[in-house]
Amino acid sequence: MMALAETVAGAPELYYSIIGIISILTICYIFYPAYKCKKGGLGCTETILAGDKSNGGDNDLLSLIIPAYNEEERLPIMLDETLVYLNKDRESLTHLFDAAVGNNHQRRNKSLIKYEIIVVDDGSSDNTCNVVRKYAATLNSGDTVKLISMHQNVGKGGAVKSGMLASKGQLCLMVDADGATDITDGLPKLLKEMHTLNNKERHDTSLPPKSVVFGSRAHLENESSASRSKVRTFLMHAFHFFVKALCSPRIKDTQCGFKLFTRSAAISLFTNLHLRRWAFDTELVVIAERLQVSVSEVGVIWHEIDGSKLDGGKLSLALVSLGMLRDMLCVRACYFFRIWKMYSK
Repeated sequence: MMALAETVAGAPELYYSIIGIISILTICYIFYPAYKCKKGGLGCTETILAGDKSNGGDNDLLSLIIPAYNEEERLPIMLDETLVYLNKDRESLTHLFDAAVGNNHQRRNKSLIKYEIIVVDDGSSDNTCNVVRKYAATLNSGDTVKLISMHQNVGKGGAVKSGMLASKGQLCLMVDADGATDITDGLPKLLKEMHTLNNKERHDTSLPPKSVVFGSRAHLENESSASRSKVRTFLMHAFHFFVKALCSPRIKDTQCGFKLFTRSAAISLFTNLHLRRWAFDTELVVIAERLQVSVSEVGVIWHEIDGSKLDGGKLSLALVSLGMLRDMLCVRACYFFRIWKMYSK
């Protein structure tokens, strides 16, 4: 009887110990992204494959940042469609570009904008780099092609950050390597929305505008819900709920890989960006609100492309979703407790 009494008496201490261990492990799990970004690891090699190697920044330059990880199959299709469109519609895109950045001057000799194509190879193990070199060798438009090779796989957020901070354009477009967003529809829409946003939000014309336009698939939500499994639909709605609760209710779709930044906004946001994996877009929204960067959202045509890195089954999708929730909690906690500092550029 005494032994039984001692066991019962010691039970609360065991429970408290278990709860304490679980709490410590949970805290470590939540703050793991902060530990990873503190370690550094964004080493890369930048190579200019085509174009003006002395270019130090151009007011008539549109930069396209394309993060790529094992994209030897999908990247050629995306580059084909993108480069054909950019060359064919260069004149109309020049007018939209000028309106977006507030260029009111008359262009000399009817000069048109140039493009800077930056492909960030995120430690691929396939022929992604050779695909980029092949396209650069055939380019004769005078545009710039850069290949940034990360020394190790750092995640999409880290790859986009490296590409953005290496870009020189007055406007910077983040675009996924799978070509899921129709650039012929999306780019004009984002440029027009950038023009509207800058005219509405810019109060001091002596300073360069800090603005971001998010391409959005929110208008396709009902259609995608009808074709997706119940698990995917549930995870999609859960993710949207936590984005609103933990980050911001202003943006309905943070994860569409099609976003347009002014040069000033790109420097401010990506200098402060910490997350390196899938949820980095949610931190961009948080940083934008804290630094009072103007943000807008516009619907774009989007199609699901085979070969997604998230097509690993229900368990894999659930784990990725849990990781993204963890990342959002980490962002919220790190800024709340001032573990991460905010620098205004």
